[in-house]
Amino acid sequence: MTGATHAAPDQDGSQEVDSAVDEGDLATAKKNIADQKVRQASGDLRRFANASLRHAEVARTAGDSSGSERYFREALSMFIVLDDRYSAARALSMIADLRYLDGDYLAAADLNRQAVERMPGDVQALTGLAYAQWRAGSPADAEATFNEVLRWDSRMALALAGRGQIRADLGRYDYALDDLDQALALQLAREAETDARSARALALAGLGRAAEAHEELAAILERDPKRARSRLRAGRIAAILGEQDNIRSEIELALSGQPALSSAEREAARRVLLALRADKQSA
Repeated sequence: MTGATHAAPDQDGSQEVDSAVDEGDLATAKKNIADQKVRQASGDLRRFANASLRHAEVARTAGDSSGSERYFREALSMFIVLDDRYSAARALSMIADLRYLDGDYLAAADLNRQAVERMPGDVQALTGLAYAQWRAGSPADAEATFNEVLRWDSRMALALAGRGQIRADLGRYDYALDDLDQALALQLAREAETDARSARALALAGLGRAAEAHEELAAILERDPKRARSRLRAGRIAAILGEQDNIRSEIELALSGQPALSSAEREAARRVLLALRADKQSA
């Protein structure tokens, strides 16, 4: 005995894939995963499904959303054969995320709904469903779904942020501020935090706290001046505070901002511009 330790052999090639991804060599990572799947095709179906998941993740990292969805669906079909409801729900949620990012909110909602049918109480799938419902133009349905998430997990930051934004957009400012402050006290990703803060600025303006609203809005516009949703809320804040000169410019910036507004948000922005035009003509 020499006392030396030996690493377990990399039987499924996962270490090779991880190394290739870490080095940014996505082409090699894809090839290694494909080789794994060939080796496993006549063997363990679960390992084959997991290799498909890795293939999907690498494709997503490379920006290949259609390829990523294809591999997620390949994994999904195997998890269904295996009657693995949890893994099938996860795969459905991952496909839903891709559709959401592509702006196909109705498909994202349907996929997350299928995931919830397999795993009732899955807060991630429910949260994805709520956001998709909201972006598709159904804020009341989305708020109800967020309520369900929060019954399962009262500290789900994304659900609090989503419900708070809906409440701010609908003018229920006190309730919105409570949700948003709770969400911001927890951990949110950068974009989710930006959206929560722009909604918080809107709620503060609606409550007559103009100085605080301007301070919050200035901070998030400095962080990301081209964010369409922030600009849309800046236009609404200008309207609430009677800053007529700022309304049109902010709404126009929202319509040209990135990432693009949802179709429901764009329609709301256009209605504001039409109202401004009507007011100008009647003056």
